[in-house]
Amino acid sequence: MELDFTKLNSLAFAGFTEIPPEKQPSKTPSEPFLEDGRYKTPPEEENALQGQIEGLQGISNLQREADSIKEERERAKAVYREYQKNIKTSGQLQTALLKGARQGEDIYSLFLKAVKAISLMTSNKAFYSQIEDDIKTIYGAGLLELKPLELELEEVEGRLQRLREAYQRETEPADSLQRIASAIKAHEQRATQLKGMLAQGGESLTA
Repeated sequence: MELDFTKLNSLAFAGFTEIPPEKQPSKTPSEPFLEDGRYKTPPEEENALQGQIEGLQGISNLQREADSIKEERERAKAVYREYQKNIKTSGQLQTALLKGARQGEDIYSLFLKAVKAISLMTSNKAFYSQIEDDIKTIYGAGLLELKPLELELEEVEGRLQRLREAYQRETEPADSLQRIASAIKAHEQRATQLKGMLAQGGESLTA
């Protein structure tokens, strides 16, 4: 009698090789894909990525705020330093006023020092500049008062000296030399005018 082991072998092979359903790998891929086959980020990863982006944006906003606060502090420090400087200078001017009045200094110089002190204490530079210009124009060129003319001549000659020194130092470019030369010429002309007005004012006093 001949035995047929074919079916027996096939059954045995099937029994040993077949993996139970619960142990078989999932047919669903762990990483989902879009319909066109492109990779689709899972919601968990999308949320994590969005959180990182928002975190970076938050850091950037904080940095800008910190920079803004730092700039504001630097401006406040600069204002405070300027204020302290003005207080110191105005105090020196007050001392000069007391000393000048005792020594008989001319009233125009004393007046301008007082105006300068007020301008510094109020942080109003235009206040002093306007009064100084008016005194030079009205009391000097207009009324030919000697002291205002002398004060302006002193300032003009001081600027003229500095311009001449700058012209000697300057080597290039040529247009810079030309501008300095033009300024020198204008100051020389103004100095000549002031000297003429001083002479005219002196004659009116002796007449």
